[in-house]
Amino acid sequence: MPVSQSANGVLQRISADDFHCIEPFLERVELKLKQVMIAPDEPISHVWFPESGMFSIIARSDESEAIEVGMIGMEGMTDHLTCVGDTSVLRSLVQLPGTALAIEASRYIEWIEERPRVMRLVLRFQQSMMVQVSFTALSHGSYTIEERLARWLLMSFDRSDGGDLPLVHEFIAMMLAVRRSGVTTAMHVLEGKHAIRAVRGRIQLRNREVLVDMAAGSYGIAEREYMRLMSLDGGL
Repeated sequence: MPVSQSANGVLQRISADDFHCIEPFLERVELKLKQVMIAPDEPISHVWFPESGMFSIIARSDESEAIEVGMIGMEGMTDHLTCVGDTSVLRSLVQLPGTALAIEASRYIEWIEERPRVMRLVLRFQQSMMVQVSFTALSHGSYTIEERLARWLLMSFDRSDGGDLPLVHEFIAMMLAVRRSGVTTAMHVLEGKHAIRAVRGRIQLRNREVLVDMAAGSYGIAEREYMRLMSLDGGL
């Protein structure tokens, strides 16, 4: 499975030599809708490099209040590890089905410790995720439901490989921490602007430029920062 055959954005940016070190330990797995990849307070068994589909990173309080704080698709990886046995307080679950390359935690730790160029790239991706999470917080705190929904849809379409998105108002409401009725109303507003079309339980992208305008600046900066960080040194 040469690196050129993987659609994952992190693996595409490492050298062939660095990739060959872990190639024997990578396993391509199917990602099923709502499958929990990382459960809170449980040892992280693997790191996943999505090739298609999308993970949501969920923060949940002791009172069971929950909100999505980040997304990972084919551009990234699930990395919460510094040593074997590490845990996370966040939940990562599959929001869009697809495939990923999985590596056991112990093999992953050995790899990044022995390969400083890979370690730098992983740290850059982690920095890009910090920026994404920061702008998610800004979006939740400063933007309207319609603007937040536009940003969320743009980020989801970016990771859907051009496909439609499943329309589940309850799930989107949880991701944005708003009422289901609020999502329904915001969806109608976006449809009225001809940015999207909701049909037969799916959301279709009709006009990306309009959707970007409706996000009102909440979308774009984090995405550009990802490209800048991951392109340093020619992507290694």
